Amino acid sequence: MDKNLQRLAREHSRQVIGGALIIAAGIALVAGYISIRDEIYVAVQMPYILIGGVGALLLAGLGMVVIRSQDDKAVLDRLAEVESTSHQLKDRVDYLAQLLEAALLPDESAEVRGVASPVRAEVR
Repeated sequence: MDKNLQRLAREHSRQVIGGALIIAAGIALVAGYISIRDEIYVAVQMPYILIGGVGALLLAGLGMVVIRSQDDKAVLDRLAEVESTSHQLKDRVDYLAQLLEAALLPDESAEVRGVASPVRAEVR
């Protein structure tokens, strides 16, 4: 069970970090609001607004970027898989082309030597 947890943590670490940053943004926003809810002077409220509000926006934005990077990583992993499959397919097509050329070359070389191929003799 411990290995499964480690695998999940490895695969979803960016989502966990992004979620933690968004939760921290919510906590910063609530802490900023609690600090200024009873203050009537704007000059006293400004530092709390800057720390709580703007800090919460920055943390939330960073959290969303980290979560989005998990999607980008998944797309890049899938692209690498498709590219690998494409290379394997290309190798197989090249091999089949070589086999086809090898199968056709003996007929062409026999015609050059003056011996007609039975398949080509019937076509003519």
